[in-house]
Amino acid sequence: MKKLFWIVTFLCISTTFWAQSKVKLGINGGLNYSSLRGNELSENLKSGFSFLGGISFEYFVKENISINANVNFEQKLVKDDGYFYLTDEYGYTEVDKSDSKLKYNYLIVPVYANYYFGSKKDFYVNGGFFTGYLIDSKYTSKQFNSTKDTTEMNKKSDFGLVFGFGKLFELDEKNNLKVELRENLGLVNTSDVKVFNDGTIKTNSINLILNWSFNL
Repeated sequence: MKKLFWIVTFLCISTTFWAQSKVKLGINGGLNYSSLRGNELSENLKSGFSFLGGISFEYFVKENISINANVNFEQKLVKDDGYFYLTDEYGYTEVDKSDSKLKYNYLIVPVYANYYFGSKKDFYVNGGFFTGYLIDSKYTSKQFNSTKDTTEMNKKSDFGLVFGFGKLFELDEKNNLKVELRENLGLVNTSDVKVFNDGTIKTNSINLILNWSFNL
């Protein structure tokens, strides 16, 4: 009986804590606009659109301040739409389009704080950091109809800063929608091989995120 009492007490305290802490779980989905920087060749590549999706966790420490964490699958895409020259055995030169892509598939875990403001506290800004784990990467050339796995040429981890802003829409007492524009600015060299001109390869992505969340 005494054991049962403590179990019931623990469950009551836990339920009260979660109710008072205003914890929200959610689902993320959206677009990702990526680019690379750190050396001349990477910076000449064109930014590309791809997608992201995952889950979110939000814990309110105050009425207008929350701590957030996401686990997102994020595909980073950059393109080379430049031109190259091919010279045949007779000395004739042909100009053709490169039409190649680099795709990086990451698990991204951002941890950041939201600050809500406005008369209804329905606008917010945020800031924090992210860590990334590379699942795989591939180079695809449409011109030569080939795909090469480039995973081993990259480090498995990425790290950087997160900052953004968004708008909250309350659907009812328990359900919310958020639209957010977020920047993931990579700070570390992600290349595991020597880079052109002793440079680096750093990631950068702008996320347009739609998040549905609900109170626990």
